[in-house]
Amino acid sequence: MIERCHLFTEKPFRKLRTMLGLAVFASLCYLASAHKPPPFVRDLDCPKYTVLQSFPGYELRRYEMSQWVATRDIVRGYGARRNTKMLHKLFHYIFEKNTLGMEMPMIGPWLMTVIPGVGRNNQQTVMEMHFMIPHNMQPFPPIPTDPTVYITTLPPLDVYVKSFGGFTNRRMNRRKSFPGFTNFRMYLIKSSGVFTNHKMNLKKVKELMNQINNRNLYHGDHFYTAGYEGSSCMNRHNEVWLVAKN
Repeated sequence: MIERCHLFTEKPFRKLRTMLGLAVFASLCYLASAHKPPPFVRDLDCPKYTVLQSFPGYELRRYEMSQWVATRDIVRGYGARRNTKMLHKLFHYIFEKNTLGMEMPMIGPWLMTVIPGVGRNNQQTVMEMHFMIPHNMQPFPPIPTDPTVYITTLPPLDVYVKSFGGFTNRRMNRRKSFPGFTNFRMYLIKSSGVFTNHKMNLKKVKELMNQINNRNLYHGDHFYTAGYEGSSCMNRHNEVWLVAKN
């Protein structure tokens, strides 16, 4: 009787072992084929994308759906001070100001959604800053403890992308070294207020529109700016995005 019981119960367990083995094998295959970040992100991870088409001076990319932590503000004009405020809120989130109380790794890029011409007399701009949730935390990201910070999903996007080098601030471009900033994250926080020259971003967006030369191919009511930075990088990789119409 005991022998029969053993034979009867072994088959389901054999199936379970087989299923677990297949699951482990599938996980290893996934890791082996995982997205390899492009070289310009240096030592940071980044959202997954495919280059659909390359053109002189820009390219068309397809981004997968992804989860981001974000905060937003409505400003008059298009200025940098509010940028710093939003940046600090997101840094606080990845520096343990979340429901798990954990410190999270940096992901590139810092993504900003810019929606100009809103509010009274169309004189205001909605600015939403995003940090991507690390890939291994995408299914269940920790919740921000700051009520003005939230988790948001960016749907699959086709975007026209124009890249340009250096810091987008002339003052930063002139400086060749940053003595005293041995901790990369503290360096980012202390110098974030001068990272972005919005006139440069607007100039590049206009250049991208002119290069595409067809307003029916993209949404012109908003755009994205993206900034990448590595721990040893003094020459920042910048991008502006226009969302393609499907």
